[in-house]
Amino acid sequence: MAKAHLYTTVKVARDEDLMEQIGRDKYFDLVDHNKVRSFRIKRQMPFNLFKEEVAKVFGIPVQFQRFWLWAKRLNNTYRPARHLTPQQEARPVGHLREATNKVKVAELNLFLEVELGQGLRPIPPPVKSAEDILLFFKLYDPLKEELSYVGRLYVKASGMPMEILAKINGLAGFAPDEDIELFEEIKYEPDLMCEVVNKMVTFRDSELEDGDIICFQKSSQAECCGQFEHPDAPSFLDFVDYYQIKPEHYRKRRRLISSEPEPTERSRGTISGGSTTQTHSANAPAGKIRFLAYWVSSEASLLLEKILNIHKDTYTNFSMKDENLQTVLLESFAAFIETMSTTKVYEVQEEVLRRATVSVKDFELVGLELSWMKKRLETAKKVNKCTESRIYVDLCETALKVGRAKVRELEEGLVKAKAELEDWSTDLPNSLAANDYLLRDVV
Repeated sequence: MAKAHLYTTVKVARDEDLMEQIGRDKYFDLVDHNKVRSFRIKRQMPFNLFKEEVAKVFGIPVQFQRFWLWAKRLNNTYRPARHLTPQQEARPVGHLREATNKVKVAELNLFLEVELGQGLRPIPPPVKSAEDILLFFKLYDPLKEELSYVGRLYVKASGMPMEILAKINGLAGFAPDEDIELFEEIKYEPDLMCEVVNKMVTFRDSELEDGDIICFQKSSQAECCGQFEHPDAPSFLDFVDYYQIKPEHYRKRRRLISSEPEPTERSRGTISGGSTTQTHSANAPAGKIRFLAYWVSSEASLLLEKILNIHKDTYTNFSMKDENLQTVLLESFAAFIETMSTTKVYEVQEEVLRRATVSVKDFELVGLELSWMKKRLETAKKVNKCTESRIYVDLCETALKVGRAKVRELEEGLVKAKAELEDWSTDLPNSLAANDYLLRDVV
């Protein structure tokens, strides 16, 4: 440990890592570097020698290796930014790490680019010019609700997506002429941004650069909004981002949609605090999963569970005997909470507050305990009142400052006018007054 400063940890991500992790360990960005192959290398080892170590581990000859440095962008994403030059590869590993890390950490993250030719044998990487952009591609399947990494391509900045659709289709195993939709995964913190890529606009004009991620899918699937719960990549990623779902968690929930869970004290139907035992059909209704003793959609279940974890008495006295009404009401309650969760405090004006209060009262009639919601609405009302008062005070102070400045301006003008009057009065002859005829005593 005393000699730890003499070593650097180098973490090498490859296409295999991206394929393994995306859709399994993560949805956003490209890779978790804590789950890739790492090397503990002496800081003074030339990078060219390190490549020989990589060749031994991965079986990729040195001449077929091209390494990329990762960079954290202003939007908090982490992408491959630029490949190492021969000059950089001649330097010690430690110097390279220090030059690329603004924060002093003993790690160097790299992406290993390997091109494969016939028989999946490594070939030299293509010559990259300033016109070339390295893009990474994810495939979304709305039928399975799965996102997966399918590869990367070099594109020309002056080219258009329409010109390389056959290559993109080839990554997914689609027919070359398959009509597909493209979306750029821009960021996911603090808010998700995944936007349509215009296939008739150049990559440069779309502001795409090395390391950017394109999600794509069949156009026919994106157009079937009523058939799929999340018909396109943006809606799926938005769902995942909003509920902070991990891939393995989501896969478990998808399996529950078509099968009933093992019975528990809750799922058997006995609700603490109530005397009614709810009975449910043996088979789950289409598209529904268990929440407590009820059947609801997967989206509603996630939000309802989140509420339960924070406000444990919310559903204690909930009482409705009809299963269909139970589902409708709980899903309506989840939709109401979701709407209020995305409403900013300043948007809770009097009419919004009135409607929200009415909704809360309606939900309380069927036994939902919502004192926490009423308290938050009341607090929001007070915050808005305080904000309105603060704005009014600021306006009054501003108006007062303007008024005082105007008074000072008038006072200064008055003093100046009096001085001018006095000067003019001294020079005027007594024989002519303002009310006299102009040529009095002259003609």
